[in-house]
Amino acid sequence: MNRKLSISGFQFFCMIVLFEIGSSSLIGLATDAKQDAWISLIIAFFMGCLLFYIYIKLYEMYPDLPFTHYIQKILGKYAGILLALIYTIYFIYIAGRVLRDFEELLVISLYNATSLISIGILMSFLVMYAVYKGFETFGRVNEFSFYIIMLIILVVVGFELVGKLFHINNLRPVLEDGWKPVLQAAFPLTVTFPFGEIITLTMLMPHLRKPEIAIKVGMPAMIFAGFLLTTLTLINITILGVDVLERTTYPILTAVSYINIANFIQRLDSLIVIVMVLGGFIKVAVFFFCAVIGASDLFRVKKRDVLTYPIAVIIVVSSVWMAPNYLEHYKEGLDVVPYYLHVPLQIIIPIALLVIAIIQKKGNEKNSLENN
Repeated sequence: MNRKLSISGFQFFCMIVLFEIGSSSLIGLATDAKQDAWISLIIAFFMGCLLFYIYIKLYEMYPDLPFTHYIQKILGKYAGILLALIYTIYFIYIAGRVLRDFEELLVISLYNATSLISIGILMSFLVMYAVYKGFETFGRVNEFSFYIIMLIILVVVGFELVGKLFHINNLRPVLEDGWKPVLQAAFPLTVTFPFGEIITLTMLMPHLRKPEIAIKVGMPAMIFAGFLLTTLTLINITILGVDVLERTTYPILTAVSYINIANFIQRLDSLIVIVMVLGGFIKVAVFFFCAVIGASDLFRVKKRDVLTYPIAVIIVVSSVWMAPNYLEHYKEGLDVVPYYLHVPLQIIIPIALLVIAIIQKKGNEKNSLENN
């Protein structure tokens, strides 16, 4: 894992798309906007693209370094190390939250008699194996998973069309309560989750074969992911309606359960669970990679593999202990995490770092000109 590993542009594309639809496919996005949730999602998507552009500009200034390393170059030794440690802990914590999401999903949908921690341990073994095999292998897994997930989504949407489950009237009236609830649903919750979480790629973009891939492939991937999430949100609203959408835990599972063609094609929930679990594995693995890279860089560990075991244990334990039940876990994700973690770490600090880095660069260029 320490040698120079690289991934192709298409693998990078697949990674972004699967990362974005990972845990966000579990829950209904921007449900506070009701039937206008899709408008909130479009607004959040554009804001997410702006954030991604900021991350890319930082990467272009330090193309060979992960985010936690060039923080130290920008802010200096002590402030940089402290902030790098905060980001490493943040990656571990969010990995635990995503893992908890999928532990709850599998217990509720398939394994009622299974404990959360046993599912967490099994998934963590898969993630540890991915880290052990290296980033190139993980890139190929993303490529393979992308084809499977896209195929399943096309099949399920096709059956929903054949079953005539869509009711366009569920999207009306548009902007019934004006723009205020739409904008409130977009920021900060939908901007930061899932779009702002793409800050993880600042840790992984140094593994790209060519630096220009970041903008040429990354932005189309963000656009495709935004289009896909908006489409899935529209489908959920048109099938379920606002009342059911607000009450259900997993809207996409409920929508798929309505499929019944000639009393033969039905009970396709398992296909959606496959999509969710694959996406969850990708998302947890990306956060895991970031935590390992950040910790190894911070503590100057030459062999990163040794860090996979303690970090995996911390993630599994925290996923179970962070909340006593799913309702508390869900409430914390809506009321606490976006405001106190996501907004500062995804938006405020990266913008401040970019401004400081630009000022430093201009100052260095001015000094070099004066010296010449």
